[in-house]
Amino acid sequence: MASDTACSRMQKLRRIAFRAGVLALALTLFPYVFSRIASVWRCTTTYVADEPIPADGDNRSLRVACYNLAHGRGQSRTNWTNEPPQLRLKRLDDIAELIRSVNADIVILNEVDFDSSWSHSLDQAQYLATAADYPYRVEQRNLDFRLLFWTWRFGNAILSRHPIKATRVLEFPGYSIFETLLVGKKRGIECSIEFADTQVVVAGVHLSHRSEALRARSTEFLGAQIIGGDFNSTPSGFPDSVADTAEGNAMDRIDTQLGFSRRPRNPPANTSELTFHSAKPKSVIDWILVSDDWHFVEYDVIPSLLSDHRMVVAEVIPAVNSAVPD
Repeated sequence: MASDTACSRMQKLRRIAFRAGVLALALTLFPYVFSRIASVWRCTTTYVADEPIPADGDNRSLRVACYNLAHGRGQSRTNWTNEPPQLRLKRLDDIAELIRSVNADIVILNEVDFDSSWSHSLDQAQYLATAADYPYRVEQRNLDFRLLFWTWRFGNAILSRHPIKATRVLEFPGYSIFETLLVGKKRGIECSIEFADTQVVVAGVHLSHRSEALRARSTEFLGAQIIGGDFNSTPSGFPDSVADTAEGNAMDRIDTQLGFSRRPRNPPANTSELTFHSAKPKSVIDWILVSDDWHFVEYDVIPSLLSDHRMVVAEVIPAVNSAVPD
């Protein structure tokens, strides 16, 4: 009889332990599963300030900047820094001041956090848009998932002084279906921006860091008039250029097949036009490209240690207003 009672107690304890385990697993997986399902409809979001201020300046030319923020971590090699939130905010304030100083109409941002635990769950795109006076912005998430108490939500953003209209996601090829389903992948964002009584199609891109083959295949999705971002690729003849044996080089494909203009055209003679790494520049991987509808007026690389990338700024003008072919 005692043996039967002890056996019954053991079975009861096992049932309790099993149920507790199932509950713990459900509580662990539910936020992750929900975040992955929800990522489908919150991949892009467009925002407008409560009282947008009309853009000033020359209606004949556009100033465009692109900048990989590196999640606001500065020169650190890891996002999981132990710095207090105040230091990260101070760096974002400095980035906002840098953005203000270049006086761009449109700012394309890569590796910007929207809700990530390592950057204290701050929407960096919103913070910079407010601090640098950009009333319009669109956010596009590359990675979007939550596990227990940690979130990873980051990607590309476009800040604009002019109204942002229709947007669409550029679905670049992923490294693997498994990885894409689990966490996400590199993507791009394309939108129409009202400028001087017309619509300018602008894209912000961040191509794969995994392989030149993926980057080369991603160029098939590029069709905007102005494209900026971290391409992770540099043309043949430039420092640190690589090519895939089957797919070739992404920037070479852009040059030969898509008809975009870029700066610099030729391999830089010094480090002033190199964009990565900001502390020891060795390559050009951050680019602003324009279709034959637009011509370059100015092009600059801005030295700064606020990220491991340098900012790129270009002034472009519609081809119909340009006396000299680009």
